[in-house]
Amino acid sequence: MKITDLNSSNEHFYQNLNVITDFEDILHLHHFTEIPSDWWLVVTDVVNSTQAIQAGQYRAINAVGGATVAAITNAVKPLRIPYIFGGDGGSFCVPPSQLESVKAALIGSAQLARDSFDLSLRIGCVPYSTIQHKTKVLVARFQKNASLEQAVFIGGGLAEVDRLIKQDPQYILPINDVEQSADFSGFECRWNRIPSPKEVTLSLLVKPRNPKLDQQLALYSQLKAKIRQCVGDENQHHPINTEGMQLGFKAQTLMGELNVKAFHKSAWQKFKILWKLRYENIIGAIFMRYNIKHGDAKWGTYKTDFVANSDYRKLDDMYRTVLSASQADCQNLIDWLESQYQHGQLYYGVHQSDASIVTCLISKTGVDHMHFVDGADGGYALAAQALKQQMNKKPTL
Repeated sequence: MKITDLNSSNEHFYQNLNVITDFEDILHLHHFTEIPSDWWLVVTDVVNSTQAIQAGQYRAINAVGGATVAAITNAVKPLRIPYIFGGDGGSFCVPPSQLESVKAALIGSAQLARDSFDLSLRIGCVPYSTIQHKTKVLVARFQKNASLEQAVFIGGGLAEVDRLIKQDPQYILPINDVEQSADFSGFECRWNRIPSPKEVTLSLLVKPRNPKLDQQLALYSQLKAKIRQCVGDENQHHPINTEGMQLGFKAQTLMGELNVKAFHKSAWQKFKILWKLRYENIIGAIFMRYNIKHGDAKWGTYKTDFVANSDYRKLDDMYRTVLSASQADCQNLIDWLESQYQHGQLYYGVHQSDASIVTCLISKTGVDHMHFVDGADGGYALAAQALKQQMNKKPTL
C-alpha cells in the first residue's frame, strides 16, 4: 500500500496512478494508494429503492444512477476522478478544487430524479479527513482496454461514508428548487433487456468479514477461483453476449434516456426526441447488420466491443459482479458462499433474474463507449438488501 503526500491537494492524483491491466494482478495490496486527506467522498443512492423496484421502476433507478455518473464526470472534465457505479447509486472521490462543480451537477441530478422520474436521490458529501482516523479509502486504477477503466476500492472508507450519511443528516446535500444545470451528455439507455446467455443472470455481492486488508484480498482471489470452478471463465460466465443484444424502440425501453434528454423541455420537444432516438436506433441497427464503417466507427464490431467494454465486475469494499450460469452451477456457487458465511468468512447477497440491463456512457459514438451492467428486476439493489439482512443476524453454526 502506498501513501500519498497527505499535506498536498493533488487533483491529478488518480490520473497519475499506475494502470493495472490484469484484474488478477490488482488483488495485491501494493497496487493500492490512499487518496489525499483533503479530498471529499460523495455517495448517492435512490431512497426507498426497494419500493420503487416493486413498482417496476428499476430501469428508471439505473437511469438516474447512470445519468448522475455522466453529470459528475462531465463536471470535472478533462480531469478523471475515481468512482464506482452500484446500480441505484454510486461513490465518487472528489478533489477540493472540483467540489463546487460536482455539487452543482449532483443537485441537477437530484432535480432530474425528482421531476422526471418521481424518485428521490440522496446525496452525501463527507470530507475524507472526517473518517480518515477510523478507516481508509485506498484506490487502484484498472484498465481492461482503452474504453473500460475502473477504479478499485478497498479499506472500508466507502462503506463507512455510506453508513455515516444515513445516520447524520449534516452530511446530506440539500436539494432546493433553484434549477442547477447539469451536463448529462454521453448518457444513453437504448437496449432491451439482454437475456442470460444461460439460464440465470446472477447479481452477486460478497463482503469479507476479516478486517485485515491482505486477508480480504486473499478472499477475493479465492472467490474468483471458485467462480471459475463453478461457472467457468470470463467468456463462459459473462452476463452479455452479442446474440442477445437488441436495440429498443418501445417508449418504455427508451424512457430512461428520453427523460434525461427531455429534462425541462416541452411535451412536443419530448415527442420529437423520442422519435429521434428511434431513428438513430434504426440507423444503428442497419449499420451493425451490414458491417458499415462510418468515420472511425466500425459498426460491424460494435456489439463485440460492447461486451468487452462492459463493467460487470467491480470492487468497492465488497466484490460485485453480474454473471450468467445454469441453475445448477449457480446453486453450487451459492452453496459454497453459504458454507463460507456459516464459517464466519464472509457475507453475501444474491439476486437471480433471467436477464441483465445496461446503462451506457458514450464518449465518442461507435468508438469510445463503456457500459454499466446490472441484473434485471432488482439486481445489485436487491442483492445489497439480502446482504444487509445477513449482516444483521448471526450465522447458525
